[in-house]
Amino acid sequence: MNQIENVFHCLENRSSVRSYDNTKKISIEEEHQIVKAAQRSSTSFNLQTYSFISIKDPEKRKRIAELCSRQSFICDASLFFAVCVDLNKMEIATQEQGYQYYQAKFLESFLMACVDATLAGQTASIAAESLGYGICMIGGIRNHVDKISEILELPPKVFAIFGLCVGVPRKKNPPKARLPLSGVLFENRYDGEAVKKAMHEYNDVMAKSGIYENRHFPKEHTIKEKQASSKEYGWLEHCARRVATQNPEKSRTELSRILLERGFCFE
Repeated sequence: MNQIENVFHCLENRSSVRSYDNTKKISIEEEHQIVKAAQRSSTSFNLQTYSFISIKDPEKRKRIAELCSRQSFICDASLFFAVCVDLNKMEIATQEQGYQYYQAKFLESFLMACVDATLAGQTASIAAESLGYGICMIGGIRNHVDKISEILELPPKVFAIFGLCVGVPRKKNPPKARLPLSGVLFENRYDGEAVKKAMHEYNDVMAKSGIYENRHFPKEHTIKEKQASSKEYGWLEHCARRVATQNPEKSRTELSRILLERGFCFE
């Protein structure tokens, strides 16, 4: 398999791995290889406003796993990275060169750093999978940004945007179907009708797949009675329940306050 075929094979067959062989180690050379690959990601103005923290301390891993909705497999992965938005680098640059970090006041700087960190994290994931490892991104690391920041001793203007598990899979689920291309690719303008049609087609596929068996997201509040055609639990119901929940941990209602306290601004 050539390099191009290998990349597409990894992308087309990827799925999140939540069961790892905790007896397997990843060499420091491969760990560095993964992060060096991440550094080749696109980055706005070459500012590189991200950092990776590789968490080797078992006790720290355990505490983080508890804060990430008790996802115990974080402790079993060979590597666990906290991928961080890092505007501290720009604080250092402006201070050392005698400037005021004026742009820190604005939402654009925060978004730019989030994009940088996410692109780097995705590239690291592809690099790890190309080496034969399984990965899982952990959005739950944002459940308790303040506590995670304490554990990782993060300075102001740095926060962990997601975690990244890397390891040898004990079990790997088949890749999930995705929305039809007609629902994500348009010519010249956004097509709302095509989106709605694609979503309903995809809902039927996912409802019939059995993937939601015993995995229904808790139902809370509805604003109207559902039509009979939507009684089957599928992707639409799953998404609707997920984004309608008023569970504060799922909504992360304190996130903006904590980030403001940590020196981020959103003007």
